[in-house]
Parts: sequence; structure tokens; C-alpha cells
Amino acid sequence: MNIRNYLAMTLVCFVLGISLVAQLRARRSQWSLGDVPNVDQSAILGNLVVANAELRSEVQKLQGEIQAFEQAPERAVLPQMTEDLRRMRLVNGRDPAVGPGVEVRVGGGVNAVDLQDLLNEVRNVGAEAIGLNGVRITVSSSLSSDERGVLLDGQVITPPFVFQAIGDPTTMSTALNRPGGELAILKVGYPGLELSVKTLPRLTLPAAKQSRTFVLAKPVK
Repeated sequence: MNIRNYLAMTLVCFVLGISLVAQLRARRSQWSLGDVPNVDQSAILGNLVVANAELRSEVQKLQGEIQAFEQAPERAVLPQMTEDLRRMRLVNGRDPAVGPGVEVRVGGGVNAVDLQDLLNEVRNVGAEAIGLNGVRITVSSSLSSDERGVLLDGQVITPPFVFQAIGDPTTMSTALNRPGGELAILKVGYPGLELSVKTLPRLTLPAAKQSRTFVLAKPVK
């Protein structure tokens, strides 16, 4: 579990424990024990004492854990922070990626809208990292067109259009070749189109050439 999430959950439990103790004390003061048989009075008071002690023990335990996390040296949390950063850099295309996957080759004549649909399909079948004609695809990448032809993030790309996607090769290949999928639609819409899917044991995708600059969006503190 992420350390920040753990601390947040711990604080919630701590506050909940205190409120439960207060509720039990308030309820005990509201009960009219004079109307309850002596045996039941003893049982009620005994249960309250036990519950109170358990809650106090839990509160002390949670307080100790919070203090331990607050006093932990930075090196103790550094491995988790490093792993989170590594994952985010892969997701954002800031680092090169390597792994098994598939290569989808599409010939010329396909418009940008259909290529965007194919890109979305590749994402949806389990791709963990994607490249198109040697350019790394990020979450903000898009395909468009103008008088020059097909554009990837504003830059012209020429056929054949080669998608390379890292992920489980068998799963992605099966999903892409399914009847009614985007590749099947392309075959019908573009008779004679060069179209192939092959699995590869190893793909290497470059890092994105440009990183996105955030002007207004800022992390929540």
C-alpha cells in the first residue's frame, strides 16, 4: 500500500477510535442502570470496560505507527518513491520501454480517423507502451490530417504506418484479429490494404521527444 494512503487510513482509524470511545462513555451516562437487574448491570458495565480498553489499545497502536512513519528516515521510503516515479515515467513516455509485444503494419491510403480508431484499439487490448513509426505514443498523442497527409502530434508521418505495442503478445494478437474488430473493419473499408499483425519477443520503444508542459494543472497538496 502507498505510504501516504496508509497514513491517511491510519489517521481515519485513529479519529474513529476516539469517537467510538466518546460514544460509549456518553451512552453509559444516558443509561438508567437503576431500572436494570443487577446481573445485567454488571454485564453492561463489564462490556463497556472491555470495549473501552480495546479501543484505547487500538488508539495507542495507531499513534505508535503514525509516529514511526513520521520519524522514518527518507531512505526507508525512497524505494517506493523510486518505483512510483519509474512507473510514471514509463506511462508518460519519458523513458524508453522494452518488452514483448506486437507489431501492426498498415499500408497507405488509410485516413487519420481510422488510424486513430486503430490506435485506440491497440490501447484497449492491453498495450502498456506504444510507438507509431518510431515515435512514442503518450496519453495526449493524437492523429490528424491536413493537405500534407497524416499527422502525429502535428508532425507528418508517411506509410506504411507501423504500430509497435508492448504487452502480452498472445492476448493482444488474438484481440486485434478478432472478427468485428478494427482490423476487420479496415479490411472491408480498404480492399487490398496491406495489413499484418505479428508477435515479437522483444520490442524497444524510444522515449517521447517532447514532454507535456502543465500551465494551470498543479498537484494536490
